[in-house]
Amino acid sequence: MTIVSAFAASAVGAAEIPRTSFYSGNDVHGLCQHDRSSAFAYVAGLYDEAAHAALIVDGFRVPNRSPQNDALVEFALNRIVGYCAPTHATLEQVTDVFCKYLREAPAEQDGLPAILFSQDLTKAWPCPGK
Repeated sequence: MTIVSAFAASAVGAAEIPRTSFYSGNDVHGLCQHDRSSAFAYVAGLYDEAAHAALIVDGFRVPNRSPQNDALVEFALNRIVGYCAPTHATLEQVTDVFCKYLREAPAEQDGLPAILFSQDLTKAWPCPGK
């Protein structure tokens, strides 16, 4: 997250990084168990925001820049979207994968959902060659 923070700070200058989130993994786990529609909505938001963040970070690739720049971009992208979900994956499947992870990893449930989401999908759908 530090790399992304550096990118954001250099691009915006006065941008503030939120220190908390509205939901924890425990909250999302509760949605998975008791409010499936809200779980779908939350997972769709996580997935779409990761795609958005990845596009922004990927924009920091500059032609003829140093390999260090590309390495930083790759590091940030892997932290945001280190997964390669199948192109045919549905929202229901992605939600099932994340809800299963939360159910089976109770010690992790107090974490930030966006980080847990990326870590879980990276395990479930690793990218080829990683």
